[in-house]
Amino acid sequence: MDWDNDTDKDLIVGEYNGNIRYYQNIGTASNPSLHYVGIMQAGGLTIDVGDYSTTCVNDWNADGLPDLLAGESDGVINYYRNVGTLTNPVLGAGTLLNLAAGGSIDVGYRSAPVVADFNSDGLKDLVSGEVNGKLYYYQNNGTNANPLLAAGVYLQTGTLQVTTAGTSRPAVIDWNNDGHMDLVVGSYDARLRRFNWAVTTPPAPTADVALVGSYMVPASGGSINYNLTVNNGTSSTVNFDGWAQIKQPNYTWMDLFNRSGLSLTPGGSLIKSLSLYIPASWASGMYYYYGYVGNYATMQVYSSDNFYFYKSTTGDGPMVEEFSFTPWEDETNPALMPQGPARPEITASPNPFNPTTTINFELVEEGAVRISIYNMAGQQVAQLVNAGYPAGSHQITWDASHLPAGVYVVALDAGRNHTARTITLLK
Repeated sequence: MDWDNDTDKDLIVGEYNGNIRYYQNIGTASNPSLHYVGIMQAGGLTIDVGDYSTTCVNDWNADGLPDLLAGESDGVINYYRNVGTLTNPVLGAGTLLNLAAGGSIDVGYRSAPVVADFNSDGLKDLVSGEVNGKLYYYQNNGTNANPLLAAGVYLQTGTLQVTTAGTSRPAVIDWNNDGHMDLVVGSYDARLRRFNWAVTTPPAPTADVALVGSYMVPASGGSINYNLTVNNGTSSTVNFDGWAQIKQPNYTWMDLFNRSGLSLTPGGSLIKSLSLYIPASWASGMYYYYGYVGNYATMQVYSSDNFYFYKSTTGDGPMVEEFSFTPWEDETNPALMPQGPARPEITASPNPFNPTTTINFELVEEGAVRISIYNMAGQQVAQLVNAGYPAGSHQITWDASHLPAGVYVVALDAGRNHTARTITLLK
């Protein structure tokens, strides 16, 4: 936004301690150079909204001057009117934004306001994130000069509430240039999620993943047990895909599995008891498991849920050497899901190795195969196979002479199946 009306973009940003900082662009529009001016003031005092300040610049009272809205930890939204000029903005003392029916807007915790004409009626509305990852929508039933905000309602995707992993931070934009406002939402898990405007959404199932037992994995490795439940609470048969990912402590992502062509009749449920076996070689820290149902090909998520687990730096127990998980095929239910083939296998010999090893993999059916190598930071260091293969036994040699010694993960994706093994490079 051009805060000082000199035709180039400046930056106004909130921060954890509740202050708001102003960076003036002293370069050009095509070659910005930001200069830190200082912490912003309002009414002659330093702005301090408590904690977790977020900012939105908008001409809220339609007087031709940019004003400032600020979210904060307590969930209210602060309004600072510009009482200066276009080229020299001066903010008056802050007040709270109120609803037309009375009382302050309050989303509970960690408000994050955005102003936009969300319903395309020519009037600016207000959207705000909150700590639980949902989004409040306040429709303007007044004018642009005198907004009258209706009570907040949660934005929805079909029959489900729009939600993220927590602390949602929205942007309202016509992403696909179809004349309707879409949502791009940041969240606590460092991901961006996009929600496109649509007339209708087909009836959708809901997903739930629930940890069973301890969330702690000892340093020697161990299992994480959980239940996966998908419910169809609609009166129609729903078709969907299911997939899962793990976010690692360094914020890299690992695909766990995906199953396509699933179906549930009205009122039907899919319930699975699954396990992850985390090896000793995995890094210590917090991991997040995300389960999704939706359309995998277009990455349209109908519903999602998550849980976390922690791998410790201390603890005793039998050493777990390889990563694996209990796949859906181990517990088949012909009434609920299509049957898949037996799980493919992958091994490496020699293991440990220096610098080459032969990777053997067994396929139970013809199909697309991808074999990738990851380091312990979760970064892909090689892709050995990405092609179609017939059923049967196959092998490929990997030369790791260009990589440092250490433990690596060789991951096999074959159709709906995923399996992985750790291998050790010695030098």
